[in-house]
Amino acid sequence: MFRHICYAVLAILCLSCSKSLDLGQPVVDVEMFDADAEYIIVIGDIQQYTYEEATLPFLEYTMRWIYLAKEAGMNIKCILQVGDITQENKKKEWQAFHELTAAVAKEIPYAACTGNHDYSWGDNNEILSRDNTYFTKYVTFDGAKAEVIARYEPDRMENIVVRNSIFGTSYDILVLEFGPRTEVIEWANEYVKSNPGIKYILLTHEFLTSDGELVSNGSYAESQLRNTTWSSPEQLWNTLVAGNDNIACVVCGHNGFSRIRLAANDAGREVPQILFNLQYQVNGGDGMIEIWEMKEDSDSVNVGVYNTIRNRWVDTPETSFKFKYRY
Repeated sequence: MFRHICYAVLAILCLSCSKSLDLGQPVVDVEMFDADAEYIIVIGDIQQYTYEEATLPFLEYTMRWIYLAKEAGMNIKCILQVGDITQENKKKEWQAFHELTAAVAKEIPYAACTGNHDYSWGDNNEILSRDNTYFTKYVTFDGAKAEVIARYEPDRMENIVVRNSIFGTSYDILVLEFGPRTEVIEWANEYVKSNPGIKYILLTHEFLTSDGELVSNGSYAESQLRNTTWSSPEQLWNTLVAGNDNIACVVCGHNGFSRIRLAANDAGREVPQILFNLQYQVNGGDGMIEIWEMKEDSDSVNVGVYNTIRNRWVDTPETSFKFKYRY
């Protein structure tokens, strides 16, 4: 009963946001998921959803679909959102996101990272302070299902560890800010190395190019961040990912649409790096989500992009692939 009340409240809160477009009620095809499998859902950059009134209903629909899929028996372990929740770091954008996500976050662990658009920009698109984002306030949900077990800074959400497991094995979520500070990487390194028996999914905003290559030159972190230390994706790879074999994979957004890169770490294991970004798609994302399916008798993740509105898979080599997560 409580879940249905939460969903009803969500619908009421969404009503004023979606007057411009009625997409109808979500339809969840229960045959698209395996009741014995476990799932992770990745949501790409949603800045166009929260910025434009005309596309906000697509975010509403997406969240309602996820909620109903969970109700229908889809065993969703967590939701990962890759940053750029907003376009201009305006309170109305954050409020729209919070209202449309709150009911889902109470049922499914929800982890998000900061994107460059989640800060206010000054002249020359410079981010003069990391403190000018509303991120912590609006990604904190009353009664949230996500269990934060470590933080770089007290009471802040930009750099945290969220408890997560896949078939009883810990795959915690390491969330890092846009262009992580040098001192943040040092904290993350110490934490990951001190917990060698736990595997980590690293969630950060800028990492791969639209072609699926590691960003090495001209990163947005370098061009935008001021009055702070920062790291490029290449530096993040070299200083954190490559040397810690218990970082199972990296998830990012920012560029392009959907890509995967495999590169050997210092232990010789190929680390999957998965990019999923919605901002350049029709309708700000058209209700698409990335779904990871894990089966107990397999060491691989089956990845696909699903359009929740049109009830179909986006079947291309860039959107349908698998990677090994058990090792």
